[in-house]
Amino acid sequence: MTNLYDGYKVFTHDGRPPFRGGDPVWDGKTVPYEIHAPHLDTSLSECGAGINYCASIEQAWQIAGMWPTGRPSVVVRVEASKDAIERGNKRRCSQLTVIERCGEPELRAALLRFSSLFGEHAQTMADSQWEWMVAFERSRRNVRDVERGLRTALKIRELDWKLKRFDTTREAREAWVAREARGAWEAREAWEAWEARVAWEAWEAWEAREAREAWEAREAREAREARGAWGALTVQYAALKGWTKQDPLLLTTGIRDAYVAGLEMVLPTGPKELGWVMVKP
Repeated sequence: MTNLYDGYKVFTHDGRPPFRGGDPVWDGKTVPYEIHAPHLDTSLSECGAGINYCASIEQAWQIAGMWPTGRPSVVVRVEASKDAIERGNKRRCSQLTVIERCGEPELRAALLRFSSLFGEHAQTMADSQWEWMVAFERSRRNVRDVERGLRTALKIRELDWKLKRFDTTREAREAWVAREARGAWEAREAWEAWEARVAWEAWEAWEAREAREAWEAREAREAREARGAWGALTVQYAALKGWTKQDPLLLTTGIRDAYVAGLEMVLPTGPKELGWVMVKP
C-alpha cells in the first residue's frame, strides 16, 4: 500500500483526463512533469475539484476504465503535493507530478489483482484482458490481416456476408443510417443480436452477484467500439466455469486479431454487408 503522497493516475492514450476530456494535460513522454489544479476541494465529498489519482493501479482502472476511448489507458506513477487528501477510494491534490509510465510487469501484476473476482480463472482472464488491451493499441497496419480476422468472425457467426472498407468512421456510420436503411437495420440486428444473445446467456449464468456488478461497472465505462471486448470476456469466463457450452473464445476469435492488425471500427452497413474502417497512420 502506498502512502498518501504516492499513487497512480490514468490518462487517455493521448494524455487527456479520462472523464473531463478537453486538451491534453501531459505529452505522454516528459518525466518528471507537473500538473497543477486552480483549486482544491478539501470537503468530505468523494468527488471534487483538484487533480485526482489513486492508491493502486487497479483502483485507477476501476474508476477510469482500461480503454475508455477505444484505446488502452496510459497508467503512470505519480507523487502528490503536501495538500493531498483521500476520500473513499479517491485521492486529490493541487499539484501532481508524473514520475514514470508503468511498464508491462507492473501492469500485468495489477491486472491479476484486478481479476481476483474470477477466482481459479483469474490468471487466464487477466491474460485475456491484457491481450485485448494490446489489441486496442492497433500496433500493426495490415489490411489483409484485418479482412482475414473479420471473415473468421463472420464464419463463426454463420453469416455469409461481404466486407466493405470505408475511409472514415463517419462514412461507415452514415452508410448504416442512410444506405438501404431497412436492410442495414436488419443486418445490424443479425450481427448484434447474435453477439448480444450469447453474451446475455453467459451473463445470466454468472452466479456471483457482487462480482457481476463489479464487472458490469467496468464495462459501462468503455467506448462503444471497444465494449464488445467485455461481452467476449464474459462469454469466456462463463464457458470456463462450465455455465455454458460455448467455445470460451467464441466472441474473441477473428475480431481481436483484426484489432491487432489495425481495425478501427466495424459495423453492419447494408444487407449482408459488414463495413469496416482501418486505423489512420
